[in-house]
Amino acid sequence: MLLFFILLATLLVELIAVVAGYYKLKGYTFVYHIFNLIEYVLFCLYYLKVCQTDRFKKLVKILIPVYIMFCLCISVFHYHFDGLPAINIDAEGFLLFIIYTHLLFSLEVNEHRLIFAHPDFWISTGILIFFGGVFVSFGVYPALLNINPTKAMGMFEKTTEPLNLILYICIIISFICLLKTKRYSIQ
Repeated sequence: MLLFFILLATLLVELIAVVAGYYKLKGYTFVYHIFNLIEYVLFCLYYLKVCQTDRFKKLVKILIPVYIMFCLCISVFHYHFDGLPAINIDAEGFLLFIIYTHLLFSLEVNEHRLIFAHPDFWISTGILIFFGGVFVSFGVYPALLNINPTKAMGMFEKTTEPLNLILYICIIISFICLLKTKRYSIQ
């Protein structure tokens, strides 16, 4: 069920961004600040359900409130809930990259089942591709924003649109894998 909520939250944010972009609305970027927190928590909750290592589960449980407090402070004091929260997204990506690399390398290997049929493979792959790609571009985004805001937003769109598509496809494939296998219940 967590995968469904991740896709639903993403769909709502993307719809808000498209409508706001179409009507040239200002001030809608606060939704990215909120979505960033929701997305991180949902991905962490998914990880906590599928992870078998208690040490990592304990660490992730500690990181959730720490991350929320960090992002709220950055959103309030640095961004004032205005503009794209590049620092928050990079922090989320850094943490999720570590968490889902661990999940990917700790998948149960079964001789009678292809790795491509494992839902956690697809979630991990999507997160690693997405956040690996945006980490670099969001690192230069704040500097480019000061130089040329129009080009900064163009770079943001050109970078994230294909990476978002890959992430969403991976999540959908993971959801399908969950539905097709009896061993895994819907998370």
